[in-house]
Amino acid sequence: MQHPLTGKALLFYLLAWAAIIAAHANILFYQFGFDFIYSATDSLVYNISFLGFGLLYWYVVQYITPDSQGITATVLNQGLAVVIGVSFLTYLCNSFLASFGVDNPEISSFLSMSIPWRIFLGTFFLGMIVLVYYLLQYTANLKQKEKEEVELQHLLKNAELETLKFQLNPHFIFNSLNSISSLTLTNPEKAHEMVVKLSEFLRGSLGQKEAELHSLKDELAQMNRYLEIERIRFGDRLVLEEDINEGCYDRLVPNLILQPLYENAIKYGIYEQLESVKIFTRTHCTEDNLTILISNNYDSESTPQKGKGIGLKNVRNRLELIYGKSDLVTIKRERDNFSIELQIPQTTKNNDD
Repeated sequence: MQHPLTGKALLFYLLAWAAIIAAHANILFYQFGFDFIYSATDSLVYNISFLGFGLLYWYVVQYITPDSQGITATVLNQGLAVVIGVSFLTYLCNSFLASFGVDNPEISSFLSMSIPWRIFLGTFFLGMIVLVYYLLQYTANLKQKEKEEVELQHLLKNAELETLKFQLNPHFIFNSLNSISSLTLTNPEKAHEMVVKLSEFLRGSLGQKEAELHSLKDELAQMNRYLEIERIRFGDRLVLEEDINEGCYDRLVPNLILQPLYENAIKYGIYEQLESVKIFTRTHCTEDNLTILISNNYDSESTPQKGKGIGLKNVRNRLELIYGKSDLVTIKRERDNFSIELQIPQTTKNNDD
């Protein structure tokens, strides 16, 4: 840490000592009756010495710290160092000023008599300086720790977000590869089409990994690639409908946040009934919020598949990590319809993050 007394702090420090110098000289001149030259010299010699000593003492404070020696040892060591330093400095100043009292017994007597209070005042002033140094050092260390903690939390948040993102696709990729394997025997052309679309989807996903947020338009385009792959797998059984407000296209959403929702709709829609499943997507936006609704019909009388719910849990966790809110996902299960509604805040702070 660099010396804290720079700029305005140094100016304030010098002004404080200037006031002490003036007060010291006035006391000697008016209270003790010494002439102006001696009064000014005595004040300047002592106080300028302590002014410089106070500045240099910062480096002692840097060496003797509570972190390295403990609070009790630091107080004792600093107290001893201050008393020794002040006593030595007082001796040097008295030796210099004694030359003024060679032919003046009054000055010689005053110098001898004033040693105790000079040491006391010097210890008091230097002690205050040391205390201020430690307070400044503590404040600086606290700010540095807070900064490091914020950076660490940011790194942990990014790491957790990356982990959640990488958990999104494995199940889908596994199913797609199984479908491609089957189609190579029954319908090679569709297998080829599915490989092309799968590569386009994965290329788009990898290309967007660096950005946490992108436009709703880009998100829907990527989801269309995903749904085209699923339509090859399920054919006419997968029906897609949408009501997209084009004014919402430029709104920002987390990357691939919708993929688990569509995967969930297909899993619990198509797999649980023989009839077709209709997946409906609707968007609505205001100045500071984007609402996305994805719903699908399902057979309420069929036995539901047991799942771990990782996809929906990841969506909820990602939104909470990014926006700091836990109420952005609403799930509704009605008799023949299942819907998930996302609230995506559009505040400047969130977008900048």
